[in-house]
Amino acid sequence: MTENMTEILMREGHQAGIDLIGVTDAEDIECVPWTYPEKEEHYFPCRASWIKENTYSPKKIMAEAKAVIVTAMYMYGYDKIKESIKGFPRANIGPWTRGYVEARDYAAGWITKFIEAQGYAAVVSNEIPYRTLAVKAGLGKIGRNGFLYHDAMGSYLNLCCILTDAPLKCVNYGTVSPENNCGNCKKCSAMCPTGALRRDGSYHAELCLHLWQQGKGMYGEEIPREERHKCLNYLMRTGRCLEVCPRNYKLKPRESFPFESEEKEDSPLLEHLILASDKEYRERLPYHVYKYGIKAIRRDIIIAAGNSKDEILVDKLGEGLLELDEKCRGLCAWALGEIGGNKAEKWLAMAYEKEEQKSVRQEIEYARRKTIAGKEDGYI
Repeated sequence: MTENMTEILMREGHQAGIDLIGVTDAEDIECVPWTYPEKEEHYFPCRASWIKENTYSPKKIMAEAKAVIVTAMYMYGYDKIKESIKGFPRANIGPWTRGYVEARDYAAGWITKFIEAQGYAAVVSNEIPYRTLAVKAGLGKIGRNGFLYHDAMGSYLNLCCILTDAPLKCVNYGTVSPENNCGNCKKCSAMCPTGALRRDGSYHAELCLHLWQQGKGMYGEEIPREERHKCLNYLMRTGRCLEVCPRNYKLKPRESFPFESEEKEDSPLLEHLILASDKEYRERLPYHVYKYGIKAIRRDIIIAAGNSKDEILVDKLGEGLLELDEKCRGLCAWALGEIGGNKAEKWLAMAYEKEEQKSVRQEIEYARRKTIAGKEDGYI
């Protein structure tokens, strides 16, 4: 009965469009050591299942759990990222962000329905180390970039865990080993904008750009001036370590997906977002972006605008420098300094005469010095 239920689960799950399904036990699991922050408000994955250093217990989530079902949805080809061109600078919301929640919910919903139909309980959780559990369940290995890697699907896999008290047949392929199929390749660590991925294979969560953008990294909600260029044009999420991985270069786009998501752009034009309202953000951006709130989104948009160095954005940033809240005004000043030019200088000069907040005036002064230096060097 146990083996039959497991076989049926996997066979019918695959037929339903879930690419990979693995089942492992719900015993305590040890993960590869990462560096985590001490501050409660900062990012600490799987905090709810943590029991001691590098060790987690799925049974803290579901006490009667006997097994953990791990699913993986192949997502390559889901997003339609457009490159920026002069006059049309765009944000990049990162690989499969638009379908992140929908893919997970589809797999979790199908598995839960199947388990409950057999008379057992199922609990979906992202508070257990799903990548390590995926390794233990035989779905692949964790690459140097920290993502699960599968020979045929690369690291474009959206993972989900479902705990259950069903008597399923469990496997145990061990947890994370140093062998990650990456060989001597260290491109992801070399291309990591913030240095979160170290060449020795370690990962420093506090440095991850993905977390900076969500206000959960080492800087909280503030990204220092000297670090903003590292944000590139990413909006709330980044997938740099996926995009540069050579083992993902030859992947074939998935032809169809068994779920639907919002029909919204993966690379929205920055010009329409700088001064947008919360309502407009909800209309233009997918849920997994706008759920982080207008303050964080606008911060990332203005930083992306500055990094674009596109003059088409100067007037929108100038308006923002006069109209937005204190933090955003300071960012608009910085962005205008990055873009430079006579028009940017005029906006900065006008705002400086009116601005009363010291922090914003300092950003304007810095930006004006930069634009003046650019003129003297012949760059503007």
